[in-house]
Amino acid sequence: MRSHTKRLRLMRSGTNSQPPTFARFGLTLIEVMIATTITLLMMLALAQGFKSLSQTVSEGRAKLILSDQLRGLNQLLRSDLEGRTTDSSTPQSALLSAGYFKYYDGPISDATAALFNHLPTTNPDVYVEGRLSASKWGDIDDILMFTAKAKPGQVFRGKVPWALLMINAVNKGGALPSGFNWTTAWQTDVTISSEYAEIVWFVMPLNEDNSIDPNNPDNMVFDVAPGVVDHNGDGVLDTDGMPDRVALCRRVLLIRPDMNITPTEAMIGTAVQNGGSGGDYLTMQPSQPSLSTVNTFRFMMQYPYQRCDLSVRPAPVSLVSGGTFVSVATNSIESLQLPENRFAHYGFPVSSGGFSGTTIPALALSTEFHSTIVPSSTSDAYLLMTNPVFANIGMNPALASFRDRGFLPSCFMRTKPVVNATGGYSNVPLLEEIVASNVIAFDVKGFDTSVKQLAHPGSDGNWGVTNVPAEAGWPGTDDLSLAPSDPGYAIQLVNIAKGGAAFEIQSGNGTFVDVGWGSKVYNSIHPDSAGGVSMTGLTAAQLSNIVKFFPSSLSLLDLNATSNGLIPATSLYDSGAYVDTTVHQLYQPAFDTFTTAYEFDGEALGRSANGLIWQQGRRRFGFSVTQGALDVGNDGIGDDASDKEATPQIPYRLPSIQATIRVQDATAGTLQQISVVHDLTN
Repeated sequence: MRSHTKRLRLMRSGTNSQPPTFARFGLTLIEVMIATTITLLMMLALAQGFKSLSQTVSEGRAKLILSDQLRGLNQLLRSDLEGRTTDSSTPQSALLSAGYFKYYDGPISDATAALFNHLPTTNPDVYVEGRLSASKWGDIDDILMFTAKAKPGQVFRGKVPWALLMINAVNKGGALPSGFNWTTAWQTDVTISSEYAEIVWFVMPLNEDNSIDPNNPDNMVFDVAPGVVDHNGDGVLDTDGMPDRVALCRRVLLIRPDMNITPTEAMIGTAVQNGGSGGDYLTMQPSQPSLSTVNTFRFMMQYPYQRCDLSVRPAPVSLVSGGTFVSVATNSIESLQLPENRFAHYGFPVSSGGFSGTTIPALALSTEFHSTIVPSSTSDAYLLMTNPVFANIGMNPALASFRDRGFLPSCFMRTKPVVNATGGYSNVPLLEEIVASNVIAFDVKGFDTSVKQLAHPGSDGNWGVTNVPAEAGWPGTDDLSLAPSDPGYAIQLVNIAKGGAAFEIQSGNGTFVDVGWGSKVYNSIHPDSAGGVSMTGLTAAQLSNIVKFFPSSLSLLDLNATSNGLIPATSLYDSGAYVDTTVHQLYQPAFDTFTTAYEFDGEALGRSANGLIWQQGRRRFGFSVTQGALDVGNDGIGDDASDKEATPQIPYRLPSIQATIRVQDATAGTLQQISVVHDLTN
């Protein structure tokens, strides 16, 4: 007890060596900072997790939306193609009521869009950026058009001015109702239907605000999006040369031959001219053709196409007082076999060699958009990009501007009349034809049974496993099989041309290719070539090693090693698809069921440096023509070999086509595509 008391006394007196302890009621500053940092890191990780989850959900939703969109486009295109009124036999007999099928292939291909705006340079940044800037773009200048019948129990529908129904009623013996007003009738649209239609699938470049200009036939759509690469080193990023936006369009033109909408001479002063101050636009009258103004032929049907959903053609009305007034008439399945009656076709007026007339009707196309794609240049971007592909097919690029290739003019799109401030009428685009506005490729190909596919050793440069040609294409290797539509096909042909048989391994026959692939391959844009193309520098001896690869059903090109140049297929000239003059150049590679009508129409087609001259192309509009020879057919039928005046540019039955549609969601950064393969043999 005494010792315990002593210990307590010592502790109170402070003789213990341990300091007194105190209770802690807070955190130090360092501990607070550590806790805050950990909390922030946890919140950042949580936010990043939510962001990743949100992006994943957004991407998933975008993919689902794109998938649904592509599924709808797939079903719509398949349904249209399944309703075709004709197979791919060519030429179609003019005695048949079969309609037509046509597929035009523009100079852009799915592989070359990324290379068009590339300028060879030693700057690696420009090299890469220039390549990537347009890499998302595919083939955007193909056109698919044909006549179709709706599925059982269904019809095609469209709108026309009420005035057309009244003209039809009067032409059939009816009378106008009391108080009828033509101006009101032209302003009012009504819906009609038909079992048959002329259907056109095409791509339309749009302005930045998704608009078009229906008053400008060429609709120059400027590439004004922020640039991606500084080509000339001025500190300003240049544009990529492609349009900012494009839309996939589907135009449906009803075939109603039972409707007589051509006004009689007595009605021209009332039904047509009294349509109000809108003039030709409101009353959908064609431009009256003038031989001195080519665009009066090219864009003759601008107003009829804008104002109605009928398949119509120019219909000259002979006036008692003299001259001809050009109005419109509805088409039938039979009349649409003739190219001059189809949507967006025209004949260029020509005169040569004792003949005067027009070319055989071809597509009325416009180049559509401009861009500054090279330093200090405001030239037409589309022409600058595509001239290397088409300009070397026997044409002199200095002679003309290659006007007839590109896109369908925006002035052929549907519009509605709106009263403007002056009391007249303005035509406002409806844009009803657009089925997808986020499209970056619409690529149509035909199946070529005779095309040769080539093997390529791949990035390692070795065949198979041990670099033995017999191992080409072995599983597990990077060897490739190349078709003419692949960018490496032209490069491999150059390897064969320079290296001979050691580089030549054929991997197969037959595949889907662009129509007219021969010129695209020979003039293939090559990223390492200062000249921009891959084969023009080959010698005659080198060309002789690859001549055999070019002739095929859809090549439309013969390669001549002796003359070291290209020879367009003869059928191009004989179909009117190839013209090379100082005033007009035309090269429109297309598969067309065509017609035999030119073989027994009673007069011969003129043959001259201006191409085939079709006299009726002028005569039908009231112009006098220089009479040429009569039809060369001895029996009046035109079925003999010596009778042939005009032949299809592809005199083969096209087995099938493949249409690829690519869409994007720019916000989510996703791309998707779908391909529709359709048999054309039935």
